[in-house]
Parts: sequence; C-alpha cells; structure tokens
Amino acid sequence: MARRAQFGLMVWDGASPGTCLNILRLAVIGSSCVVYDMMRGRVATVQNTADWRAMLHIAGPDVLREVEARMTAEDRLALPA
Repeated sequence: MARRAQFGLMVWDGASPGTCLNILRLAVIGSSCVVYDMMRGRVATVQNTADWRAMLHIAGPDVLREVEARMTAEDRLALPA
C-alpha cells in the first residue's frame, strides 16, 4: 500500500518496525510522510531516506536492529550506501 501512496500520515509508537518500514517505502518513492512519534511526543516530516535514517537514529539501536531484521531485499537495495 505504501508503494502507491502520494503521501502518508503515520502514528508510530516509536518502536514498531512495520510502521518504520512503511515510512521508508514512502521515502523511497519520494512521497512525504508526517510521523507522529507517540513515545517521544514529536511530529516530523520524512521526505527522503536521510530523514528516515535521522528518525531511526533518534529511536535507537534496538529499534534499528528490529527494522533491519524485517527489511526485504528490495528495502535494502533502495537505501543509498
């Protein structure tokens, strides 16, 4: 579904890898996504993979590990090195 959207609005618990991957998929196709991070009480707009990486950096290494474990090969290829 995220691959066809023109924009997104995500309510994220700050840890869910599935939501985080959908945000990535929107960023990869160039669709902006407004993210409400409930854990941190923050709202951010993710417009590209650099914004997505910054969001993950704030979330921490545990969340990053869970997201990486659930990434598809297509997700990995879409991320710039």
